Amino acid sequence: MTENSPQDISSDTHEVRPTEKEPRQKGTTARLFDDMLHLIESGEWAVNEAIPSERTLMKEFGVSRIAVRESLSMLKALGVLNISHGKSTTVCKMSSETLAKLFPLMLSMEGKQSLRHVFEVRLGLELQTARLAARKRTTEDINRLTALVKRFDSYENDTPESIEADHQFHVQIAKATGNPLFWVLLNILGSYVKFAQRESGKSDPEQHRRASQAHHAILQAISECDPDKSQREMEKHLRDAHLTPPQ
Repeated sequence: MTENSPQDISSDTHEVRPTEKEPRQKGTTARLFDDMLHLIESGEWAVNEAIPSERTLMKEFGVSRIAVRESLSMLKALGVLNISHGKSTTVCKMSSETLAKLFPLMLSMEGKQSLRHVFEVRLGLELQTARLAARKRTTEDINRLTALVKRFDSYENDTPESIEADHQFHVQIAKATGNPLFWVLLNILGSYVKFAQRESGKSDPEQHRRASQAHHAILQAISECDPDKSQREMEKHLRDAHLTPPQ
């Protein structure tokens, strides 16, 4: 076989093909977005402080005005930048409401398994909130929980309003712990549960009735300042919920 045979040329070409499988590099906008996000996460771009102008960012990062504006728009969509015409762009504090809006979208992209993951985290979180609420609840907490139980009971099956009342009942228990991290996390997790409930389109009056009974049992345990009973009733309720993943 000669050095310049067609077979040799084909073989050489084949040897360089694996490079086509290498990960595609991020585009300019994606890299710039990551860099800007890092500046916010690190605190270099501080909350409520103005960030550099578009012209300064173009010069600092060596990118076009289009890339800068696209990256800023992406950060604004995430709720971390406040962009107003004629004013400096400032960094916003990420609120639990913003995360709650993004969380359902993030998890819906993960498929059905994400529902089990949320359930497992929620179970661990709410058993603790039920215990702490029984120890720390105030009269005002009990009044708010009672009002939410009554609101849920005013519906005979799952509706957007009853789903919201159920969610707020669990959030109020978390608030009764006195630890803001509990209710922030539960609000975020609960946003996905509400999303899944609405998307399922299911309405089971019997399940709704059992949920109502569970709410009353949890409320009574918290009212009696009984941490163990509160935890047991909460676990029973969550495992009985119609969104509980199959074992």
